[in-house]
Amino acid sequence: MDGIFDVDIAITAKILKLDRFLILRFKYENLSSQNQTERIPSATVEITYNWQLNSTDTHKKKIISYQLLDSPLTCYGWQKAPSFTKISNKKQLDNLHIYHDIIEVFDLTLIQSFLIIPMVLQRNPQNSQPLILGLLVMENYKPRRWQISEIETGKWMAKQITSSIINQQTIAKVQSLVDERTNQLQTSLDVQAKLGKRMRGHIEELQRLNKIKDEFIASLSDALKTPLSNMKMGIKMLKLIDKNEKNIRYLDILEDECEKEINLVNNLLTLQELESNQLAIEPQKIYLKPLLDDLYNSFSQELHYQQINLVIDNQQDYIYTDLNSMSLIIKELLTNASKFSSEKTQITLRIYRKKSDNIIEITNYGCAINPEEQIQIFQPFYQGQQIENVTNSGTGLGLALVKSLVQNLNGIIDVSSIYVNQSDNYLNTFTITFPQLSNE
Repeated sequence: MDGIFDVDIAITAKILKLDRFLILRFKYENLSSQNQTERIPSATVEITYNWQLNSTDTHKKKIISYQLLDSPLTCYGWQKAPSFTKISNKKQLDNLHIYHDIIEVFDLTLIQSFLIIPMVLQRNPQNSQPLILGLLVMENYKPRRWQISEIETGKWMAKQITSSIINQQTIAKVQSLVDERTNQLQTSLDVQAKLGKRMRGHIEELQRLNKIKDEFIASLSDALKTPLSNMKMGIKMLKLIDKNEKNIRYLDILEDECEKEINLVNNLLTLQELESNQLAIEPQKIYLKPLLDDLYNSFSQELHYQQINLVIDNQQDYIYTDLNSMSLIIKELLTNASKFSSEKTQITLRIYRKKSDNIIEITNYGCAINPEEQIQIFQPFYQGQQIENVTNSGTGLGLALVKSLVQNLNGIIDVSSIYVNQSDNYLNTFTITFPQLSNE
């Protein structure tokens, strides 16, 4: 009991004029066998408090433990529980036919009267027998007639000690649980610390590799663009000199492929600038009609060969944003729509205002874009699940570049794909919402 009641018990024992006061604790090997109607259970008994009259080292004595079956008087007190046991003289003790016991507990050569009061824990009402936690023992070395007030005092003390035992057991269980959870938390923190250290190492390595990649692309910028520009210039010069129709056709093919490579290099460099936050935005007032006319002229002939109609629905005269970013966004989305549109369908470009935002919508009719794919298509170099049905589809950089440009304008881009009844097509819509970058 950690000395909680030591002083009070000692004072009470002196007031009651006891020769000895003991507290015995039971530790059962199997609680289910703790039943007064059956045989004595297997249990260890500890003397957790041992007060003796005129003894100065009561609380310094070593705790004595023994087996319940080895002490007849302890067994008798256990069997009588939850009732108390009262012995007033040597004759009553002899009537128990107990002639020997553990001398450190019950010295039968000295004891002539004693009172044994069980410490009882009332359990679930369905369980008919309470749990006997221990015994409170008052001994006298002379005959004694135990008064009702003395017995009630002993019962009250037994209840207080029982409550203290239960509280200590509860606190011990809670502390054990806290210690267990603390150890688990510490282990988890140690693991997280190791993972965090490893993660930081991976991040630093990725940053180092990204820096090398950026430096590599930046250093090759001129090395990549200059040869292609020279090739394009050479092809144009050859077309001016050579008027042979067959040669012109081949030169047109070379010029188209050269243009694609130039666009690829430009996209790579632009994407790299966006990722490293090096692409500056220059807001300006953009009149849309000239921009849209140029885009229509560049796409209309190619779409005419595919039997695809391009419709532009512009509801604004101008917008405030970055011209280069806006031109590249619309161009890449129109290019993507033309690649994935079914023949004899229509591509629609709509530009309008909604509250304080600018909206650009590009719709086309083609294969489905599944919900999972609607996220993946904006990843660099992702080709799409239906790409095998498209000839000369590209590198998969276009939509990744579009998303980065839109985010750079503080905008968002959404995709929807809706089945068109009584057809094999889906209506695919790319919607861009972005604010005005400056006020008029």
